[in-house]
Amino acid sequence: MSNDNITVNFVSSTDEIVANQNIQSATSIIDFRSNGNCLIVGDTDHALVVADQLTDLKCTVVTIDASAKSIEKRLTEGGIAVFTVPDLTLSGYLGAFNAIVAQTSERSSEPTNLAVSVFLESGAFDLVLDLSTSPLFPAALPPLGYFGVANEIELQAAISAMPDMVGEFEKPKYFEYNAAVCAHSRSQLDGCSACLNACATGAIISNGEGVVVDPYLCQGCGSCATVCPSGAMTYAYPKPANAIERTREMLSEGKQHVLLLHTEDHQEAVDAVGDMQGVLPLLVEEVSAFGMDYWATMVCAGIHSILLLKDESMLAQSQHAIDSQAAVFHELLEGLGLNKAVVQSISPAQIAEINGDSLRNEQFNNLSSVNFATHNNKRQTVRMAMDALSEQFEPVSSTIAMAKPAPFGVINVDKQKCTLCMACVSTCPAKALLDGQDTPALRMIEANCLQCGLCEAACPESAITLQSQYTYDSIEARKVNTLNEEEPFNCIKCQKPFATVGIIQSMFAKLDGHWMFKDDVAKRRLKMCDDCRVKDIFEHDAKGIEVHKNENA
Repeated sequence: MSNDNITVNFVSSTDEIVANQNIQSATSIIDFRSNGNCLIVGDTDHALVVADQLTDLKCTVVTIDASAKSIEKRLTEGGIAVFTVPDLTLSGYLGAFNAIVAQTSERSSEPTNLAVSVFLESGAFDLVLDLSTSPLFPAALPPLGYFGVANEIELQAAISAMPDMVGEFEKPKYFEYNAAVCAHSRSQLDGCSACLNACATGAIISNGEGVVVDPYLCQGCGSCATVCPSGAMTYAYPKPANAIERTREMLSEGKQHVLLLHTEDHQEAVDAVGDMQGVLPLLVEEVSAFGMDYWATMVCAGIHSILLLKDESMLAQSQHAIDSQAAVFHELLEGLGLNKAVVQSISPAQIAEINGDSLRNEQFNNLSSVNFATHNNKRQTVRMAMDALSEQFEPVSSTIAMAKPAPFGVINVDKQKCTLCMACVSTCPAKALLDGQDTPALRMIEANCLQCGLCEAACPESAITLQSQYTYDSIEARKVNTLNEEEPFNCIKCQKPFATVGIIQSMFAKLDGHWMFKDDVAKRRLKMCDDCRVKDIFEHDAKGIEVHKNENA
């Protein structure tokens, strides 16, 4: 895949984007610098022919030959360095591509950096033209500066475009990430991976306790923010609150009840249709960056239908993000008796067929518009929007069951298995699970639950199962409910509560038959708190406990 498929606005200055989309200037800018050092990967003869056409670039050629015993290097008469290598690993982005050969050489035990081998000051290549049959970048959307070509047409397009990618460029930083509310991982346990699955560029990776996003690889599709259940990942250009406010202002100027979201790629097609009665065309960076929080507030603002204009070039990850979130949103609306789909995807060929009257939803005709502050809080925005709608449309049930996976729900706790160890509480990223403070208890706030599964993974007794649902009454959903509670177990010496009856019973069951707990004295110590247990050992076992004792002796 070449840069022809890149959807990100990549310009010399972001001022042009600000003017076109009528949005605020980006608060963070990502800068690229390219000096025109190009690496061409492919058959040597073919690559050299292509290099002769890239006269404005400084080219290096590399051919991958698995049968090569070592790295071979030569210079052509024109001064082009030609390498034959047994393997090649490529990483990076425009202005910073690393081409590494893992096989060591006679002179060094370290992997070989080809950019260093041709004495590039930066130690990296600026551009890559990949002529190989198996692209070196497997990502659905490769990084800026990488051109993977599969045929002659794509090759000529790359040859034409690459000279223009020399100089200084910038793009907005499209995301903001709040690790504190991320549900990806806790204590090395796996939870939500929605953003990793949605990212088409490979910009998001796991770091054990959360995720890390490479702003140079991110190309602003926004799918990660759309699928994120907690709001840890948010779209930053524009921010959700700014996008919502901008749309509300535009709606206040007319009587539109249909919203058409489209990118610059389709601006000409939209303009060609002219005025569409009842329809507000809205130019956005990426239609996949607008999710359930935006859609819900638009319905509250009086919108009956939201059309997302896309074509065959839309990435599968972006389409899945839209489809999955639209399914959840429509489930919430169906729970209010609103069965007509609000969010729909259309193709450029369907623009001329848009009929504002046919997209009117009769159930919304008497809807009173409701505006509220959103503060860039995704879950709070969705909750407030559904509160506003449920005041005007009676829910078919106070609580509806939802298809999995859904970002709303509760957990079920098997009280016979649960020992109230609180492992689930310590791993919950959303403060949906709470301990009983002064009493052994497990409590829950439904409105906070992300259904991420971390609590289920953390439970040592497999006592937890997830249940996707949505409760329309926010007061009820925000109540603290007790899922399990026990009387505390008091130390038999000092009477201080230090565990639950369930934990003590579980310990006795698991240690039954263990050689260290065959006598009554050792078993009795299990019923003591830490302090009393240590004192009892020194009082009755002056020599200590022989932990290396042969149990069969």
